[in-house]
Amino acid sequence: MDNIYFVTTNQFKTEEVKKLFEDVNNVKLKIISNINITEIMDLELDKIVRDKLLKAHREIGLPCIVEHGALHVEYLNRLPGGLSKVVWDNLKDKLTELLPEPPNQRKAVAKTIVGYCDGKKMHFFTGETNGEISLISKGSREFQWDPIFIPEGETKTYAELEMNEKLKYSQAIKAWKKLLIFLEENK
Repeated sequence: MDNIYFVTTNQFKTEEVKKLFEDVNNVKLKIISNINITEIMDLELDKIVRDKLLKAHREIGLPCIVEHGALHVEYLNRLPGGLSKVVWDNLKDKLTELLPEPPNQRKAVAKTIVGYCDGKKMHFFTGETNGEISLISKGSREFQWDPIFIPEGETKTYAELEMNEKLKYSQAIKAWKKLLIFLEENK
């Protein structure tokens, strides 16, 4: 069984990924939460993940994984993008007030890129979930923009959904599943 190391200080990301790995037998996920990687500020998610991955691998010197998510709001020309955390930390649910009332003006895409470095090469896996921004914030505000994103096919925000419900839509889990397929194919 191979070990891979997920470098994150985000407990919510850790909880989601641990759920996914409950049924994985060929890879052992180890969480490294005591390393704080300084993230670059950029709208482009792929640039952020590449930089985080280089820093994480340099720090631990082992096969490692990083993850970064973004919220792309169509009406805001795909902003806040890679700056979603910074925007959410400053605006919180006021972000909902920047958008016009429905219909069709609140479309958004939640996107996650998982980066994996095996020590020789970097690999990137993307997951996306279409949805919309709610009129008001609903549910716990603990995990960034979860209280304002409603995945397509659902009436509740991510924050209102139980963990198992959310994981059915999760852009992060979609990206992680692509990583698991890659690892299986490249044993």
